[in-house]
Amino acid sequence: MILFMLQIRSWPTAILHLDGDSFFASVAQAVNPALKGKPLVTGNERGVATSVSYEAKLLGITRATPIYRIKKQYPTCLIVDSDYELYGLFSQKMFSILRQYSPQVEEYSIDEAFADIKGLRKPLNMGYWEIGESVKEKVESSLGISVSVGISLTKSLAKLASSRGKPSGLTVVSGRNIEKLLKSTPIGDVWGIGENTSAYLKKYGIQTALDFVLMSEDTIKSKLSKPFLEMWLELRGEKIYEIAEDAKSTYSSITRSRTFAPATNDSNFLWAQLLRHIEGAFETARRFQYYVGKANLFLKTQQFRYHQAEIRFNQRVAYPFSVRQDLKDAFAGIYKKSELYRAAGCTISDLNAESLTQISLFNEQNLEEKAKKIYPLYEKRKVHFGTMLYEERAKRKKERTKLALPLVSLS
Repeated sequence: MILFMLQIRSWPTAILHLDGDSFFASVAQAVNPALKGKPLVTGNERGVATSVSYEAKLLGITRATPIYRIKKQYPTCLIVDSDYELYGLFSQKMFSILRQYSPQVEEYSIDEAFADIKGLRKPLNMGYWEIGESVKEKVESSLGISVSVGISLTKSLAKLASSRGKPSGLTVVSGRNIEKLLKSTPIGDVWGIGENTSAYLKKYGIQTALDFVLMSEDTIKSKLSKPFLEMWLELRGEKIYEIAEDAKSTYSSITRSRTFAPATNDSNFLWAQLLRHIEGAFETARRFQYYVGKANLFLKTQQFRYHQAEIRFNQRVAYPFSVRQDLKDAFAGIYKKSELYRAAGCTISDLNAESLTQISLFNEQNLEEKAKKIYPLYEKRKVHFGTMLYEERAKRKKERTKLALPLVSLS
């Protein structure tokens, strides 16, 4: 059985996927030409690599590698702090260029976008290959970064195509050539299939995307949930996922951190600093109407070592008040009285426009409702929360109290 039997004509639909290659590292190299061609990672402030340049990948460095290990094992690798405001500016410019070709653009993440280019060959006087080539050349020449472009019948196929020729690749897959793309794609590389699902499918002999597509519809329905049926249809060339033009610019994560001097082991001061960053990160998430699923707290020592804790919440939340005890426990777990610290910060991730849980089952929902009522006052600075209250007490040189998040009664 081959996909030609599906009788997909060459271009019933056409979706372009634009993907920044090692985006954060690429932006850092673009703004500082001295870094071009050198192994580079971003994420110094988090203590783990958040983006790895292709030169660094050739050394064997991968994302999430601890910074201390990179310094020890790869002394030639350059390490820089993340600059999310700068990444946002590059992202906006990249997407504005894409909109010069199509009015239907979905900003999927800070470094990825989809565009519907069906019907644009005649107006643009270009074939699909030429459209992809033109988009790619304009982004790379204007911004000085590397991007990859994939074009195919659906979002799932276009995303697979863009990953084929990285870095700086262009891959165009028509309906007649889907089989070749799927045959060369390991099942774990399919958009939306994670490690656990991949392991499950392999037990049934599903090793590639083509194996997955050749499963019967009844088998898909009996062994997997609805999202996988939609994925199965998309990989067969049937457009299921529409371009979400009204999608807001998205973040994969939000980080807030700050270095201070002199170094200190004052737990109240360190907790106050973390509160400031936690509140700031969550406030940004709320501005984009995101709920937060994970938080990573970190303290950086005088010796540049990182103490970190990752918290996965029972449900995605919009207010740190809802998970204040989890955050406080995480801080207690990484704080060591014997250490001097020079920086504190947090990263929130697993962001989504919905909480995506049965929220009535969790106590956090009640706390979320209370926080929703009081936070507008906090944001207008009409009530004092943890960091503000701590700072005012410190200024008056009164006895410091243990901080909660936030310091206000909502009962």
